[in-house]
Amino acid sequence: WPDWGALHVLLGWGSAQQPGSCPAPCECSEAARTVKCVNRNLTAVPPDLPPYARLLFLTGNRLASLPPGAFLSLAQLQSLDLSHNSLKCLKNATIAQLRSRPVLRRVSLDIQSQLQTSYVFLGIVLALIGAIFLLVLYLNRKGIKKWMYNIRDAFLFLCILTEKKIIYSINYYRF
Repeated sequence: WPDWGALHVLLGWGSAQQPGSCPAPCECSEAARTVKCVNRNLTAVPPDLPPYARLLFLTGNRLASLPPGAFLSLAQLQSLDLSHNSLKCLKNATIAQLRSRPVLRRVSLDIQSQLQTSYVFLGIVLALIGAIFLLVLYLNRKGIKKWMYNIRDAFLFLCILTEKKIIYSINYYRF
């Protein structure tokens, strides 16, 4: 009998990889039902992932997006780890497909590293503003006293206005 798989590959109808085998950049364990494609500088999800995979680790790569249907062939997938990638956003179709999987219990995304950079920058900016404020106060020592007196005077003026308004309104309604 002819080898139909080889004929499909020659005609461009399939891949040279046997279905259920491990993609080249990954490490697979059929016994543990695990596929690890960790720190391989992948820019796309490897095609033809073995369908037995329950645990899929795609950590430490350069994945910028996930195409819809990237994990459709993995019916038994329970845990998907996408941490430490360059993912900026996920398409609604991809999220919907992941949510529709009844056995998928855990999806790990690492967006904290991008947010931590923003908080560090914000902290530096606030520290510089505080330092400038303290420098201005130090250089203008009399300005502190003047500022405190102005606040006190404004508060007293507000209290006097409020009292006059109350007295005026009481006198107005007596007649």
